[in-house]
Amino acid sequence: MSSASLNRTTIIALFILCLSVTLAAQSVEVPFDFVHNEIIVKVTIDGKGPFNAMIDTGTDPSAVDIATARQVGIKIGSTAHKSSGGGTTANLNYACKLSTLGVGTISANDVDAAAIDLSKVSERMGIHIDAVLGYSFLKKRIVQFDYPSFVVRFLDRSTALNAGNAVTLPFRYKDDVLIDGVEVNGRPVVANLDTGSSGTFQLSPHAITQLGLSEEAARGKVNTSVGYNGAFENREGTIKNIAIGTISIDTPTVLFFGAGTGHDAAPWSINIGNAFLKDYVVTVDYVAKTVTFASFKPKEFDRLIRE
Repeated sequence: MSSASLNRTTIIALFILCLSVTLAAQSVEVPFDFVHNEIIVKVTIDGKGPFNAMIDTGTDPSAVDIATARQVGIKIGSTAHKSSGGGTTANLNYACKLSTLGVGTISANDVDAAAIDLSKVSERMGIHIDAVLGYSFLKKRIVQFDYPSFVVRFLDRSTALNAGNAVTLPFRYKDDVLIDGVEVNGRPVVANLDTGSSGTFQLSPHAITQLGLSEEAARGKVNTSVGYNGAFENREGTIKNIAIGTISIDTPTVLFFGAGTGHDAAPWSINIGNAFLKDYVVTVDYVAKTVTFASFKPKEFDRLIRE
């Protein structure tokens, strides 16, 4: 066997080993549809379905469309609560429990949820959204969003992705997955990992002020987003740089969230959504409180083999 063949064989073996380390830790793999940059999986609720459910790391607890809840026969609380999130109108929610929630081969019992009108979200998506899988389902799990493969994995143990360009950052949970180790224009900020956001990056009102970006926001193009509380206007523009660990993005497009749009009390400065995450395998380890971003680039791998 020639040395060239040996190098090729060695590289392939190492690559397969690298992937097998990850796959060996997987317990459940569920395919998803990526609809308008949103993760949609099929679920069953109390033995009925299948239903369409978003997976949203920014929702706490989970949510069920109030019409779907009535269809299934879920007991809904009588006390109305104001929903947090984007929008300028009030969308009330009512506490409830999903007796059984089926996701792939996972069956979760007594999952806390909020019954809420998801019709505006469904209208934006172009399909009916029956539920949102949030923190009450995701907590204590290790969840891997493999965007390139359109699957989400629920791992039975934590494992590192052995990619040279993998970045792992710590997070703390406070109604959101709040990540440290992120910078905007060279200044450290708190970031929110939000798989319920279809956008790339969004800046909160207080971040715009603190980072001195008011003029950039004022010059931005008017844009419209839809959250749990309906539609709201924001502005779209660019900034100098965003760094997520060693991942550096120059002149990224961002949305500037204005005051009064539901983000005034946000505990984060920058929101990271699916339009950025879709190029990565993202592992959210709720046990170890870490987030890993890994990017496998087949073209670069092919170049290594040829060399």
